[in-house]
Amino acid sequence: MVWLHKGYMEICGRKISVVSGRLKVQPTEVIQTLLSVDSKYGTVSQAFDADRIAGKNHLLHGVALCLLSEERGERFAKDSRLNLLCWVAAERQIEVAIKKVGVSSTTKNLAIVIMGRDENLITSAVEETRKLLVDRDETVLHVSDEKARRIMKVFSLPPIAEKEIEKFVLEKIALLELAK
Repeated sequence: MVWLHKGYMEICGRKISVVSGRLKVQPTEVIQTLLSVDSKYGTVSQAFDADRIAGKNHLLHGVALCLLSEERGERFAKDSRLNLLCWVAAERQIEVAIKKVGVSSTTKNLAIVIMGRDENLITSAVEETRKLLVDRDETVLHVSDEKARRIMKVFSLPPIAEKEIEKFVLEKIALLELAK
């Protein structure tokens, strides 16, 4: 993984951007908007309930393993968006992954991963996805005590210290690679 100059990351030859903040629109509008953005800019975008994500590295680790598995021709789903959702959720089954980390009617904080090959198109896609958010705010990805308890439940983790949550979630994702 290589950080690029505009805050993008490069993984497996793709530029990756993570956008997060408080949701401004109805959760039902998120997927339609992202599909429209992807169609317009040739990107692949997936939205997550940020309250169920253990930090930015959680998303980037899921992206890395998703792209590596796709390069090998191994997928949980034909659609790259759903494949990414499975990796971030550390789940093989799409329906379970959606329930774990997907956007639902109760989503208040949103994290969006946008992937593509052209940095300019990703920049345009990022700008367009911002209309889904009240403001861009990376703190929604930080793990608080309350969020730690939620993530422990969602990922079936034993009681652990807040600062250890991200490490355990990354291990769950890595174990998914071994379980294939």
